[in-house]
Amino acid sequence: MKINRNSLKYITVIAGILVGVLVMAQFRTVTPLASSYPIDQIEAQKDLIKSYIDDEAVLKSRIGTLREKINTSLEQNKLVSQTSNLENLNILKEEIGLTELKGQGFKIELDDSPFIDRDNISPEEAGIVFAADIRDIVNLLRANNVEGLAINDQRVIATSSITSVGNTVLINNSNLTPPFTITTIGDYGSFVIRLSEQGTLADLQKRVKENGIQFRIDSLNHVILPIYNGQFRLKFINAANE
Repeated sequence: MKINRNSLKYITVIAGILVGVLVMAQFRTVTPLASSYPIDQIEAQKDLIKSYIDDEAVLKSRIGTLREKINTSLEQNKLVSQTSNLENLNILKEEIGLTELKGQGFKIELDDSPFIDRDNISPEEAGIVFAADIRDIVNLLRANNVEGLAINDQRVIATSSITSVGNTVLINNSNLTPPFTITTIGDYGSFVIRLSEQGTLADLQKRVKENGIQFRIDSLNHVILPIYNGQFRLKFINAANE
């Protein structure tokens, strides 16, 4: 079979075109790079480490802030506790007479009859003030809820003893002689009403009328009761647990 020149020419041209296309395709094709997986993994690990470090810094900062808040709260609680303890201590000191007490109140003055012979007073003399009279008045004042009282500048508390020693009255181990001034912080009007009730201090009021004992009560706008200076009974006191 004979191939004419024109056919050969066409075949040659087509072959040349195909060769050219193949050559061009070869030059344009990019040689694939090696896989970047190891590099990406390293970068991811670096990012993860950086994230951990950043989170740790944030947590440390929050821990520091929380510690400061805790310390502040502890200091505040300590101050509150100290203040509360101090207030309780002051209340206890007031209750047992270890602080001066100030306020409105009244005073009661008691004295022996001016008609008795002070050089020859017998223990049974109806015109003298007995320790029992003073105890009765003190009990009446306490029943009337007075805040505090003193007798001749001797602070009287719950454990104070009031007894007779000869012609004197012993209060807080101090010998007192008449006149006796009972100063108290409390409601004057309420006590006067209580005093006017029938049967109140009956024996004393009888001797005031019949034997001349002097009894007087006056209102006071400003009273200062002294600090208790007697002894404390330690029978029922126990050491506090530390």
